[in-house]
Amino acid sequence: MVFQKSHFSGSVINYRAPCTSSEGRLCDVFGDLSVWNEYFWRVGLQLRELSPGQLSLVGMRHVDVDRNILEQCEAATLLCHLLSHHHCIVSVQLNVDVFKGHHQIICDALCRSPSLRKLKLCRLYMTTNASQSFVAALPHLNQLQKLEFTHVLFDRTCLEGLSKFLASTRSLTTFTMTDQHIKGEDAVIVLQGLRQNVTISTLSLHASLLSTVSSRCDGIFAEYLRCNQTLSSLTVTSRPHFSFSDLGPIIEVLMCNNAFSELCLIGFSLDILNIKIITDMLSRNRSLRRFRMVNCTFYEYNHHINTWVPVFSSGSNLIPLWLAAFAENNTLEEFTIDLSWIKPEDCSSFFGTLACKTSLKKVNIPEFRQNDVAHICRAIQDTGVPERFFLGQHHVHRATAAALPECKALSCIGLYGCTADEVEPLHTTLHLLPMCSQLKSLCLEMTRQAFNDNVGSLITQYLTNTTTLRELRLNFFCGIQSSIDRSERMLLQALSNNKSIRRLSLSGLYISEGDAEMLVDKLQSSRTLCHLSIYPYNLQATIWLIEKLSPNISSNYMLLGMRTSWYELLCGGWYPIKDAARRNNSLVTRAAHFVMGTRHKYCAEAAELMQFSPGFEEKVQELASVDEIQAVSRIEGSLKSFTEMDDFMCLAGVVKCSVTCHRRDDGQKQLVDLNRDCWLYIRQFLKISDILDAK
Repeated sequence: MVFQKSHFSGSVINYRAPCTSSEGRLCDVFGDLSVWNEYFWRVGLQLRELSPGQLSLVGMRHVDVDRNILEQCEAATLLCHLLSHHHCIVSVQLNVDVFKGHHQIICDALCRSPSLRKLKLCRLYMTTNASQSFVAALPHLNQLQKLEFTHVLFDRTCLEGLSKFLASTRSLTTFTMTDQHIKGEDAVIVLQGLRQNVTISTLSLHASLLSTVSSRCDGIFAEYLRCNQTLSSLTVTSRPHFSFSDLGPIIEVLMCNNAFSELCLIGFSLDILNIKIITDMLSRNRSLRRFRMVNCTFYEYNHHINTWVPVFSSGSNLIPLWLAAFAENNTLEEFTIDLSWIKPEDCSSFFGTLACKTSLKKVNIPEFRQNDVAHICRAIQDTGVPERFFLGQHHVHRATAAALPECKALSCIGLYGCTADEVEPLHTTLHLLPMCSQLKSLCLEMTRQAFNDNVGSLITQYLTNTTTLRELRLNFFCGIQSSIDRSERMLLQALSNNKSIRRLSLSGLYISEGDAEMLVDKLQSSRTLCHLSIYPYNLQATIWLIEKLSPNISSNYMLLGMRTSWYELLCGGWYPIKDAARRNNSLVTRAAHFVMGTRHKYCAEAAELMQFSPGFEEKVQELASVDEIQAVSRIEGSLKSFTEMDDFMCLAGVVKCSVTCHRRDDGQKQLVDLNRDCWLYIRQFLKISDILDAK
């Protein structure tokens, strides 16, 4: 196939080049990713390096362009070549733009892939022909470890083929169908295959698959959980509407399952019977390490109005169940629960019981009664181990604003819907912010009228002086504006001077061309700002931002993500920004894996280059499950590990073990004759990247 020149740079792609990756060496494709992605961009996809030396084709968010059949064909052809000839590509996402009309050649390429480990199908309608092609390919994916479906419309052929694959695979370890609503006989087909599976260790399903409408589903899944010895992690997502799902088949069989380590329930509506089943399981299970209940609402029956109502601050009858469960459980390490139901007077006993469990290292509380925040924070502080407890965002209001400085457990707060008529909580909060050094994240949402000179001055002063704030979101709404006012200009100047914010989101600000240039200068010079989301009041500002940022974005090694209003006419300027963010994320990934023990030269180069990037530190925190201080310590230790001459030369690939030099006849000093101080002085100016790779 003859390709058009790439859409943005006008480059000619050499897609037939073979894979050249080997241990410690990147494939040549990595050097041309920017060009490859110009073709994939047009179909909403991007090649990324999610682990060192390995490529993943993933979906792009907020990319909406008018693609044509030729562009779809080019992207499909490139994908097929990568799958068929490159063992550096390990993960692929298929969407409708690349799969539709090309399902046969793509499925054939999937069968030939020497290294595919993960496959995700997203927002697809499986026609009869597409289903037949996909089902025919499944038995050949004998190295596939992860399979995910998101909003895919299956026909019966596809479900039957999937069931057979689940029953027969000997490689699949992770299976995800969280966003798939499959019921009745279709659900039975999938579950019958799952029941015979002996390899899956991580499973994520939608509760519709286990619907009590079909008792066969209950029985099949219960038998699967009872007999399975490989499943260690289960996530079940429920319907968004009110419904008490029978958790018996899921929970009761886990009581004595010693292979199970993680359970996550999302979006369930739970009554007292469900809670009793859950707490009984916690009392008896001896293997569960992580238990998360996310967006789960507790209900009780109100006999006065003859209906079920949410339990809000009247949940004393639930406390004994949880206390009894944790009195018996000695294995749980992480626990996530919504505490909107707990009474203030019960907080001390509840948190105290959790704190006494030495195995329990992390307690997440994403939701709680906002009026009780001070009481909750005091109870957490009184446990003596507040570092184990993590509260979600507190929505500040009139009754809680004054207590913020004493709420040491709070790291994230927000003020929403602030108007000119209700500025008291806003003023109180802004006055107290300098005393809240525990805050890492701040969200302010207000009308333009509320953002007067006084408010602007307080925000500006705080942003100029803070050294602890990591995330800021500012949203201005209502009102008509045709120019920037004094308060907004002060705010933008304060943001330009700030040295701590890593994630910044601005919405509704009027931005002039000069202010756009100031923001671009801030982004380009910042040593901390990694993520920027900006949606100006005036749409022209988006054009100014993209046009001013795009030409020099390649010199920015801090930016990891950026979002703004989408215009296809800006596509040419937007692409270099997205590509720079992709490159920087790759470097952060390599650097973090170097800290974790991947001692490849290109990973060491990335560690040196990105050593001051906050994203590097956050990635180490993620991979190592450590806090910020521990991550910084690990990074420093890794960089010091190749300070000495022998270590540096080995890592750079110059020598295998140590540096030795043949003695010179003229007696001149050689490299090994340098004392340590001399070498360390030279080392200040010498980087791993300065040592060229052998041809």
